[in-house]
Amino acid sequence: MLTRLVVMRHATSGWESPEQLDHDRVLTEEGRFETPRISQALSDLNWIPDIAYISSSMRTRETHSLLMPIPFEIRSEIYRASLETLMLIIKEIPLEQTTLILGHNPGCELLVTALSGEFHEMPPATCVLFTREDDGWNLSAILRSNELI
Repeated sequence: MLTRLVVMRHATSGWESPEQLDHDRVLTEEGRFETPRISQALSDLNWIPDIAYISSSMRTRETHSLLMPIPFEIRSEIYRASLETLMLIIKEIPLEQTTLILGHNPGCELLVTALSGEFHEMPPATCVLFTREDDGWNLSAILRSNELI
């Protein structure tokens, strides 16, 4: 079996009030619509994660709750993570499994750029799929909710 990685940005979120902390932002109606679409696309491609590492923010936890049932670990270091932090997480992912990292921008875009060697825009609810090869990570597909039929 291949070692596979799904890098996902949380779904569309918003502010409930000006006093609300960024960490506590929740999904909008659009975010609640786009997450099941991405989940279905992952299922259709048979990219079902064995484990998810998710940021501690409310919007990433809510995004995860709307995906297919996936065992998960809340990883507080993913919230506002640097590329270096995300690369350390990548080094510890299980071999011969599919791992989902559910986080935020700019971290997701930085990680995808580092692994693929090219920049890919990641609007909310975007998944970038990678397979592990001897020479590194190979980008297999990009799923953007707004591009799904």
